[in-house]
Amino acid sequence: MSLSRKRQNGNLSDESLSGIKRQAFGYKPIARLYNIKPGQQHMSIPRKTEDVLIGRSSSCDVRINGNDVSSKHCKLTLTINNNREYLCIKDLSSNGTYLNDEIIGKDSSILLRSGDKLDFAKTGGSYIFRYIIDIKNTKVQQSKSFFDDYILGEQLGSGHYAVVKEATDRSTGDVVAVKIFHPNKTNGQGNENDDVKLQQEMNLLLSINHPNIVRFISHYVEPINQYSVTSYLVLEKMNNGELFQRIINKSKLRQDETRAIFKQLLSGLMYLHENSIIHRDIKPENILLDITPRTSKDQKQTGPWDENEYDIKVKIADFGLAKFIGELKFTNTLCGTPAYVAPEILSNKRNYSTKVDLWSSGVLLYVCLCGFPPFSDELGPPNMREQILTGKYAFYSPYWDDINDSVLHLISSLLVVNPSERFDVIQTCEHYWFNEQDDSSDRVMINNDESVQRAPVRSNSSPLSLRDKYNSEIMSDANQKSSIM
Repeated sequence: MSLSRKRQNGNLSDESLSGIKRQAFGYKPIARLYNIKPGQQHMSIPRKTEDVLIGRSSSCDVRINGNDVSSKHCKLTLTINNNREYLCIKDLSSNGTYLNDEIIGKDSSILLRSGDKLDFAKTGGSYIFRYIIDIKNTKVQQSKSFFDDYILGEQLGSGHYAVVKEATDRSTGDVVAVKIFHPNKTNGQGNENDDVKLQQEMNLLLSINHPNIVRFISHYVEPINQYSVTSYLVLEKMNNGELFQRIINKSKLRQDETRAIFKQLLSGLMYLHENSIIHRDIKPENILLDITPRTSKDQKQTGPWDENEYDIKVKIADFGLAKFIGELKFTNTLCGTPAYVAPEILSNKRNYSTKVDLWSSGVLLYVCLCGFPPFSDELGPPNMREQILTGKYAFYSPYWDDINDSVLHLISSLLVVNPSERFDVIQTCEHYWFNEQDDSSDRVMINNDESVQRAPVRSNSSPLSLRDKYNSEIMSDANQKSSIM
């Protein structure tokens, strides 16, 4: 049965009535069940040393109605795991208890985590489970939960730091994206100065408003237990994917198309830099596209887009992530996949500037125009790390033969190892390549600048395109899955 059907059939008993019974226990609630169905009340789960019963019977601690809900459908047991308190759910039902859309199995047990989705048979409804933890001396506990304001939907993607899911605003019905970060530990000792600084940084991120930047809508910190918390970052939802996928589909982009995309990208980047925000992770996966299709051939396009496209809005995503996952973890992850990372980050220099984003933009511009990155192990020796640290790259023939020297000059002004000699965002925006109209014109060498000279690919190396690398990774994943089966 579909999730929407489960939501329609679900019906949790009125919280105010069951509250009388909870008060009789004399226990504080340890967790809550958030009804996914809009307009329905939520249910508190009492903290008891004995089992908490959930089901249709009037003797249950938490009553749930439904034709196929068992009298005693499941039970929750307080348990200790690694010195942490959890609730363990045991399925007692005939028709199934589902955790995150997978059946638990009769007489089987599993630990519950904040954010888990529970379904009680087919007609018992769908609920989000969340612990209520009194974390002393910290400021992470807040009066309102993410689940009070949003209905969590299907997963859209996952990455190093978080999973991304669709969500619906309970009050407006607006569909958003929510980035759910992997849990962070808390030591239980609040530092007021750190809390104030974090809140100031969060307010800055939430205040960012620019047409070429994905908008932050709200932020929640949800305690998992007294030892760890999870951040929920609610974002504007984009519908047409990433620049990465566009490059994969087309192998490479046209010059006029790339220019139009980069004008928007640099506009957003300039806004971030004016607000003292360094992105640090500019790459095709973090550049999102909102594509409006043409309704007819007579409709005049807003730019040099494909024939079926009327308009493309470019949006920068995933800025400010270090605030949510920790500075060290963020930097280590960047350096683990350094194709777009500036040399000063790779060499662990702490006082780097906004110019790291211009290096990454130079790499991205290179990739858009030829389909493969300027730095890679396939182009070695030396290895990719050494190529980046020494600024060793080339415009390989025949891949760059038909591309204007002016954009090669721009890339060469961005891929400069010394940040003080590298273009900033204003210099980049003012470069004459952005004012060129005809990309088919004869190339004019710029002052015989060696940085724009084309070089043949060495016989012992071969550039690997984003498309080829992507396809090889898919094949590798498929082979691994088949070998497991």
